[in-house]
Amino acid sequence: MGRTKGELRERKKKKFLKVSETLRVCDSCEYRSLVMTGDSSQIKALVETICGGCPNYKRMRSVGDELWHTDTNIEAILEKKQEITTQEIRMLLEEGVTKKKIREALGFHSVIEFREFILTIANK
Repeated sequence: MGRTKGELRERKKKKFLKVSETLRVCDSCEYRSLVMTGDSSQIKALVETICGGCPNYKRMRSVGDELWHTDTNIEAILEKKQEITTQEIRMLLEEGVTKKKIREALGFHSVIEFREFILTIANK
């Protein structure tokens, strides 16, 4: 059985809490004042230069990347498997979800059958 939208949101919440923990470490860092000086166009470069080697920074970037590439709504739809509606399939395609991911979620083993299915949806 797939994960519910609530379970997916809970996973995402845990990731946000990890980011919060890492930010607390950054708040007490001796280099914080160096990073926060200058105008906003320079801050990203300063952070990369000063904090790039810090294990805490690497952990925060890793969790941040996971969050950036996670859309709870899209994950929840894909978890529905064969119960995905045609409207949801259209939305997934518009959001850039690959046809392969959608095909696998729907349980199509044949690319040709899936293509025919998509064409049928497109003509409705």
